[in-house]
Amino acid sequence: MWKRLNAVFRHGDLDRGLNAEVRFHVEMETEKNIRLGMSPEEARLKALRSFGPMEKLKEETRDARGVSWIETFIADLRYGARALLKHPGYALLAVLTLGLGIGANTAIFSVINGVLLKPLPYEHGDRLVVLQQSRPLSGQPQVGVAIAEYFDYRERGKDVFDGLVEYHQMSFDLINRGEPDRVNTGVVSANFFELLGIKPILGRDFAAADDVRGAEAVLLLSHTYWRQKFGGDPNIVGQVFEMNDRPHRVIGVLPNVPHYPQENDVYMPVLACPFRARGETQIAQNRRAFGALNVFGRLKEGASAEQAASAVGAICHTFTEDNKQVYRPETSGFRATTVPVREALTSGARELLLILLGITGLVLLIACANVANLTLARMLGRDRELAMRAALGAGRGRLVRQLLTESTLLATVGGAIGIGFAWITIDMLTTFVGRFTSRTGEIGLDPMVLVFTVGVSILTGVLFGTLPALGSRVDLVAALKQGGGQAGDADSRKRIQGALIVAQVAVSVMLLVGAGLLLASFFRLQRVETGYRSDGVLSAEVFGNFSRYPTIVEQRALYVPLLERIQSQAGVSAAAITNAVPLGGGAPGTTRFEIEGRVIDDPERRPSADVRVATPQYFAVLGVPVVSGRVFNDLDSEESLRVVVINKAMTKYWDGNDPVGSRIALPVPPLPGTREPRKEWFTIAGVVGDVRQFGLAQETVAQVYVPLTQTPFGIAGQILVRTAGDPVSFSNVLRSTVRTVDPNQPVENVQTLDDLRSEALAAPRLTATLLGVFAALALLVTLAGIGGVIATSAQQRTKEFGLRMALGARRDSVLLMVVRQGLTLVLIGLAIGVVGALAAGRVLSAYLYQTAPADPLIFAGVAALFILSGVIACLIPARRATTVDPLIALRAE
Repeated sequence: MWKRLNAVFRHGDLDRGLNAEVRFHVEMETEKNIRLGMSPEEARLKALRSFGPMEKLKEETRDARGVSWIETFIADLRYGARALLKHPGYALLAVLTLGLGIGANTAIFSVINGVLLKPLPYEHGDRLVVLQQSRPLSGQPQVGVAIAEYFDYRERGKDVFDGLVEYHQMSFDLINRGEPDRVNTGVVSANFFELLGIKPILGRDFAAADDVRGAEAVLLLSHTYWRQKFGGDPNIVGQVFEMNDRPHRVIGVLPNVPHYPQENDVYMPVLACPFRARGETQIAQNRRAFGALNVFGRLKEGASAEQAASAVGAICHTFTEDNKQVYRPETSGFRATTVPVREALTSGARELLLILLGITGLVLLIACANVANLTLARMLGRDRELAMRAALGAGRGRLVRQLLTESTLLATVGGAIGIGFAWITIDMLTTFVGRFTSRTGEIGLDPMVLVFTVGVSILTGVLFGTLPALGSRVDLVAALKQGGGQAGDADSRKRIQGALIVAQVAVSVMLLVGAGLLLASFFRLQRVETGYRSDGVLSAEVFGNFSRYPTIVEQRALYVPLLERIQSQAGVSAAAITNAVPLGGGAPGTTRFEIEGRVIDDPERRPSADVRVATPQYFAVLGVPVVSGRVFNDLDSEESLRVVVINKAMTKYWDGNDPVGSRIALPVPPLPGTREPRKEWFTIAGVVGDVRQFGLAQETVAQVYVPLTQTPFGIAGQILVRTAGDPVSFSNVLRSTVRTVDPNQPVENVQTLDDLRSEALAAPRLTATLLGVFAALALLVTLAGIGGVIATSAQQRTKEFGLRMALGARRDSVLLMVVRQGLTLVLIGLAIGVVGALAAGRVLSAYLYQTAPADPLIFAGVAALFILSGVIACLIPARRATTVDPLIALRAE
């Protein structure tokens, strides 16, 4: 191979050597003939005849080197480049069209490569699984793993797993060099990172000695938190910070790897978490104690995912049968299985990314069809050139190869532009995908993406160059007689151009319908009635740390005076403490409750509701209407009658009767010093309107509001403040007010409710925008293609139009005939596209809100847009064709 490449680069030297060798042999033969008595002229002539055709021998010698195809390819490239530079307009339009199509595919593939294709950045990532429990009969698809259950899986699953580890997330206050900071804390088994194969880039990993009671409190920092909060300080290991009123020493910094299932700032061992440690002491009284764990496992080498799922299911079946009173498997269907971590990590993004890849693939097909049409139009001017080359001995294969070389050259340049386009858009796409998966750290233009781009560029060149190349048959006699522009007017080319236009229109219709459906869905989602007023309201998180506020009484001692100070600030219309900030994240709770007078022994069959805490002005801050009864007031104290307010959605459990005045029982925590579960009765004081608490597209659920002064539940302190002016300007006042109550209390996530609403719309907005941009691009390329085809056809039919008008045809009838030709192609493509869009609409149905995949208004609008655009695209070249003087047109022919 090296000798062949060397022959390519040294072909000049080799040819000179070959010529010298030939001359040497001819001269030797000539001298021999002279010695035989011939004259010098006769001797040389006989010597040349004895060797035969010299040029043929030289070509055979060159072919023997095995590099003639490379030399021919290089020659084709040079010729192709010169030919394209002679038509810069065509070359520029083709390169830009292909560049956008290839760039879109490169950008999406770079995301798919980083999220879906690359192996997990964990050791033996293909053997990592996550355990999943559920209660399908109770409508609970996800149920956290309890400590006792984790112990069972760990001890009984040793035949299948190399190891099982636990994880859960908490939020704690970290005193960061004097500044309070609320940090997301991953609480993990000591061998958690060892099982994943993750080694700290600084310091050390957790050791078994770190995960025992009484051990020194230690922390591992995430790479992101280390960079953002400590500026990547290389001396961070060994520094001590205060958390939960005790010192914690930093022992290491983790590499930049995706966090699953949640992003965390720091990590601590299991028994360093006081809640997890306390839960372990309660297992004897409550088998489901601390049922909030995520459990990961690594399969033994050779073990399959099916074996793991079967083993976990069998273990789960055993302990549910042994503890039927706890799990009630007959009514809950409690079960367990395993899912590969890779699948769980990317499940939220996989389908959407594949849809986007399919869309960009369609855009590229449209670009290919458009450039193929441009190339076919250009071929009409090259018939004489191709005929000359054929007359000089170039075979059909040689001509096809030359045309494919030119198309591939165009596509390769387009691919280079596409890489630039992908580089510009990759950050936006990474942010977009980050809403669906945490695995975005490996997205980039790496060698795999570049290989993909090169492959797509070559495939694109072959794809759009094949039809024009195969349609390059020319009549030598006719082509050499005629002027170049008219020689190759063949019906086959017209049919090819028409088919390409139909395909472009069909695909563009599908994309436009998809974009229209998503945009309609987005506008409907944007206009959904949320049940509250988001304007002028500021929210903030002020979570009292358990170490300073361990009981409800002490939490009230923080929030009640804080609320009073906030309400006294100038410009504050109303303020509230709650754990129910609309669209603030989270999922609805499923607290089972009883209605007085209705006895349901099985807790799994009791109705459920989402329970929230609120202060009296909560409903005024949000502008939630009172449907009946009353809301909380200052008389609802700890000593007064226990009351709740419910939302309208919850009234369905009273079968049309007014629930105000009736009572419900809620399960509440055991009394101090006891572990017996208990319930407490509350009287329904009023009914309020429904609020879209958990998502704009998610229907409201039954909700119960408990006053802060009476709640037996822990209080998650979120502050809502309605201001008379700009709520953002109140942020600093809010922070300073909190510091006057507790200088070490962090204030996190300060933002307006308008911002939260905008954030909730971000994902559908970006999805609709992306598809809309692709659809608009497809429409423009298609319309340009229609105009180009009609213009070329009109140019070819100049003689026909001149003859028609010379025989008395009116210009408007000729105009109508040309428009009809183009519009026929549009209508055929439109019909095919509508059928395709009806089929493709089902794929998008999961992303639509109150929008049918076959929405007639969307389909009618797209059809009208294409017909109107098609008429406009045809009119311009048609009008130009009818302005030609008939006599001039006839003379030109």
